[in-house]
Amino acid sequence: MGAQVAAPVLRCVSVTSPTSTTLSWIIPPDPGGLFTQYQIWTSPTGVGFSLAGTVNSYVQSTFVHAPSNTSSQSYYYYVVTISSAGTSTSTPSDTLKSIFLNMTGASVNGVASLNWNAMHTPLLLTSSSNYTLSREYPTGTWTTIYTGNKLNYKDTIYRCKVFYNYKVEISDASGCTSVSNIKGDTCKNIQPPPIIIVDSVSVNASGQVVMGWQPSSSLDVDSYVIFFSNGSGLTGIDTIQGYNNTTYTVLGASPGSSSLGYCISPVDSCGNYAIPSVTYNTIFLTAPVYDLCSRTASLAWTPYSNLPKGILKYDVYCSVNGGTFAIIGSSTGTSFSHVGLNPGDVYCYFVRVRNNDLTITASSNTTCFTATGLPGPSYVYINSVSVNTGSKQMEITYTVDLTNPFKGCNIYKSEDGVNFTKLVFVASSTLMPQTYTDVNVKTLEKNYYYKIQAADDCNNPGVWSDTSKSVVLHVSNDKENIFNNTLTWDDYTKWSGGVSSFNIYRAVNGVFDPTPISNVPVGTKMYIDNVQDFVSAQGKFTYYVEAVEGAGNIYGFMDKAKSNPADAYVEVSVFVPNAFAPKGLNSVWLPVAQYVEKTDYKVMVFNRYGVKIFETQSDTEGWTGDAATDDVYVYLIEYKNARGEYIQLKGHLTIIR
Repeated sequence: MGAQVAAPVLRCVSVTSPTSTTLSWIIPPDPGGLFTQYQIWTSPTGVGFSLAGTVNSYVQSTFVHAPSNTSSQSYYYYVVTISSAGTSTSTPSDTLKSIFLNMTGASVNGVASLNWNAMHTPLLLTSSSNYTLSREYPTGTWTTIYTGNKLNYKDTIYRCKVFYNYKVEISDASGCTSVSNIKGDTCKNIQPPPIIIVDSVSVNASGQVVMGWQPSSSLDVDSYVIFFSNGSGLTGIDTIQGYNNTTYTVLGASPGSSSLGYCISPVDSCGNYAIPSVTYNTIFLTAPVYDLCSRTASLAWTPYSNLPKGILKYDVYCSVNGGTFAIIGSSTGTSFSHVGLNPGDVYCYFVRVRNNDLTITASSNTTCFTATGLPGPSYVYINSVSVNTGSKQMEITYTVDLTNPFKGCNIYKSEDGVNFTKLVFVASSTLMPQTYTDVNVKTLEKNYYYKIQAADDCNNPGVWSDTSKSVVLHVSNDKENIFNNTLTWDDYTKWSGGVSSFNIYRAVNGVFDPTPISNVPVGTKMYIDNVQDFVSAQGKFTYYVEAVEGAGNIYGFMDKAKSNPADAYVEVSVFVPNAFAPKGLNSVWLPVAQYVEKTDYKVMVFNRYGVKIFETQSDTEGWTGDAATDDVYVYLIEYKNARGEYIQLKGHLTIIR
């Protein structure tokens, strides 16, 4: 036998038309140039092969066979190489079988049952492990419907009376692809569309039920039937035409009265109805249960069921007095408490459920109510903020409306009129007005502001008073004219009747005259008091001003408010004669003292030997010089000034006979 060339490696058999099949192979090596021809052998059954044709070109790697019925059956093929001028025939290549695709049932039961044969068992090592099944619709458009290693597939028909073509392919690593025959038939849809999943059944801002869903997976659906569920049966209420019409507003429903259930059934062009979806119920938010004392609205709602991807939470929205709705909290259950409501305000609520990936929501009905409170006092009025002149503590006097019961009042205090802190809670009383004394004050240094809020019988905060401010008085002695004390103060605020005038009170020797020394009109903030008539006093003068309310108070009050007491100190003035003549005109030696504390006053005279020869504790008793000789004497004067400081004056005096 002569030298031979191996058979080509047959890789693909592709049906290219109802009457043609194309074979593809890999050219064998022929380093000696011995090639004569390729012979292609075929058989419809796998036995009794006959010559289908020859290829005389060594470099040709394909061959087209033209059997008469590739659309009805498979054909087997193998290839041999003839070499050495026809004297040598190679061993045959692998035998490959064209893929024949068969189809049944599409026009009978609405399911195209497709099956095909393997090209080689097992598949060639270079073949893909997966077959690709494609469907043609519309004409010229092929869509892959299956990829896998099975040799069969069932394609459910969801179009009404449509012609589908199918084909199967499997690729080879060499770059060629084996393709089956194309099999087609008129397919009739007798299958109902699949059940759809409703996104949400919700209540909109207008109180209407709104439904939303995704289009059916069956493209043959041309309408959707909406059903109302009463818990025991379904009632069709409307039909929505159009595959992509996937929202619906239910007219005439009352989601504010109860939870309402709805479901949907898609209908295809053949009139096949899908099984209705599961029933989706609206969230029904009941009217809030309001606790009068805690001022809390307790909300409860029906659970939302069948939410795709499950429930993450319920968000609670609230609008106050017609304002914009905003989230006030969330719950994983079906209840929520809204605390701290303000009596008289209108609160509206709705609940919105959210699924776990936050892609779907559904809202409840909206329910509204007006928060109420116990009928506490209609007013709190500060009669006065006044300083007690004795204790120098602040006394806040106020009146509360006693028409309705109340727990008491919270008194607030501030040093700047802006930032208030709670000072105390004072229990209610039937005696009005009430007075509270604030001991933690420095009334000479700063103003204090007060405001009061009543607490109703549930101890909830109620009506506020106005803010009232104390008066601060400053007093100073004029060093140029020691007889003048200057008073300055600020205004009192505030009274319903306003301030009409200020009374000015003065204390001499620590005792206040009950009669004011002057009354000045509102707007006056300074007064000069001349104290020359009180030189015999100790020199300490204390003052306070008293604001007087004007007429027109809305509650009929007319009050007064005192400032802090403030002191002025007049410096002591002592005139001591340095000589006197007992037998002459100035026969008595008498120091003249002004504004000296008389109870601690003492005058003593000593001779040159330190012997005390005269003493008195009266500022009106003088030394007559009896039994004294002409000489120089030493005097010592002790006294206490207006500030309580002890002072000594020493000097010499001479007796002239």
